[in-house]
Amino acid sequence: MKFTKIGLVSLFSLFWVNLALGQGTPAPAPQGNGQPVEVSANTLQSGRYNGEEVRRLLGNVVMRQGQTTLTSDSAYQYASDRNKLEVFGNVHITQPGMDATSATASYDGTRRIANMRGGVTLRDEQMTLTTPSLDYDLNAKRAYYTMAGNIVGPDYTIQSQLGTYTSDDKVLTFKKNIKYLGQNAEVVSDTMSYNTVTKVVEFFGPTTIKSPDGTLYANRGTYNTVTRESNFRGNASIKTPDYLIKGEVLTYDKTKEYYTASRNVSMTSIKDTTIITGQTALYWRARGRAKVYGSPVMRTIEKRDTMYLSADTLVSVENVKDKTKKGKLFAYNDVRIFKSDLQGLCDSLTFDQQDSTIYMSRNPRLWANKNQMTADSVILMLRNNTIDQMRMFGNSFAISIDTLENYNQVKGRSMIARFANGKIRRIDVNGNAESLYFALQGDSTTMGMNRAVSSDMRMMFDEGKVQYITFLEQPDAKLIPPHELKDPDKRLKGFVWRSDEKPTRAHVLAKRGPKKKTTPAKPAASPAKSKKDQKADKKAKPAPKQNKVLKKPLAKVETGN
Repeated sequence: MKFTKIGLVSLFSLFWVNLALGQGTPAPAPQGNGQPVEVSANTLQSGRYNGEEVRRLLGNVVMRQGQTTLTSDSAYQYASDRNKLEVFGNVHITQPGMDATSATASYDGTRRIANMRGGVTLRDEQMTLTTPSLDYDLNAKRAYYTMAGNIVGPDYTIQSQLGTYTSDDKVLTFKKNIKYLGQNAEVVSDTMSYNTVTKVVEFFGPTTIKSPDGTLYANRGTYNTVTRESNFRGNASIKTPDYLIKGEVLTYDKTKEYYTASRNVSMTSIKDTTIITGQTALYWRARGRAKVYGSPVMRTIEKRDTMYLSADTLVSVENVKDKTKKGKLFAYNDVRIFKSDLQGLCDSLTFDQQDSTIYMSRNPRLWANKNQMTADSVILMLRNNTIDQMRMFGNSFAISIDTLENYNQVKGRSMIARFANGKIRRIDVNGNAESLYFALQGDSTTMGMNRAVSSDMRMMFDEGKVQYITFLEQPDAKLIPPHELKDPDKRLKGFVWRSDEKPTRAHVLAKRGPKKKTTPAKPAASPAKSKKDQKADKKAKPAPKQNKVLKKPLAKVETGN
């Protein structure tokens, strides 16, 4: 590069630059809509740079264009387009509300774009940005960088590989390796924006947010760093001290300590291996209360087995007074239970997870292996996730089926059934006890049927078979031989075998639809009866109800003591 020294002069405008160069031809009009660039410096030299004719400005270079001022140690101004400059050393660009510094820069006054390189710092009243290089559009007041930037605000810092900042709307947009650190949160993301006024983070790619409220993850959403309100979408999750909540859409209201989740929801308890799934979940963290509906299912997972429990609605209540203890689960409307050794149905249920006790009410029905148990209400006690004891109250009825498909039956006011390894071991009947069981010879011959009535009794079982019965008071008992057995004799009053109701795993997990409302049809009006016909109706006895029985050859009976 060859330059001709003109001398030490003070250049206050582009007009004076032309005079110092001794050129009588006027400067070409600026291209586009850019205003003319006014330049001043201590010294001017002429020469060529990158094959083009330029003017070299040395010492206290000042460039002005409208409300924009650029200062540097030196600059090249292109003769072909005097709105274009290359500036070097202590570059400083200012305009209302913003200033930027760098080692070097290229400035296009027509397009109003500055390409700043080397230790760039951009400041406004909201934040300070540092980066190796920065492109700044002065018209749009938009800065963008591609070589790792660091932004420091009054109460936050943001790092990213790529970024854009729009000064007018105070929005920062970032891509790749983003890390936000604030007073209330740490955000790691792939693509996000941050409004320096509203303090809202909006993200458009996989994002993790750690805050005092828990760890949040989602593919899309917003997070207010001040109020800590959240709205997440796409494979979203929130991990609190008590739950890991997942769903396609998650929201959080810090003021109310209230979480919502919808679409493919799961809530995993941190304290144990309980998982609740459904389509909608509501969680009041301060109250320790969660509600799940939309085909909800609770899974209690153990090494050997998993218990599935479903209902129209599940409500989990934590022990807020003692966080070390487990809480309770409430299930209502069409409750279904499935385990490999236990199945059950009822309309309302409470599961105390601290002592593994299940309270069932409103038509409870239970099946344990080949045993069926019903009552007005039932308390079911588990040990190591296996049935240990069952307490039945009001109209208690237990039925077991033997190898010849005979129905052994016991009923009473209340019962306590005890189990070992998931199999019934003993039944204690208290009040109005009645029993009916078949004595077998081996597993192939029926020797008779024992029927007994007593105030209280105890039945002992082995491998599901009745071994003997103990009566606490003198019983009314008899053994009926096989050839005298009639169908009505084989059933205690209230007998109903409900094997077709026993829920399967698929039935418990099945999607639930809206309940169908049916309007019963009105009975057709009957013609008036004469007094003679009415008297005949009163005398007529109803036909006995026929129970379906499995026909098997009867044989001799074997009784145990």
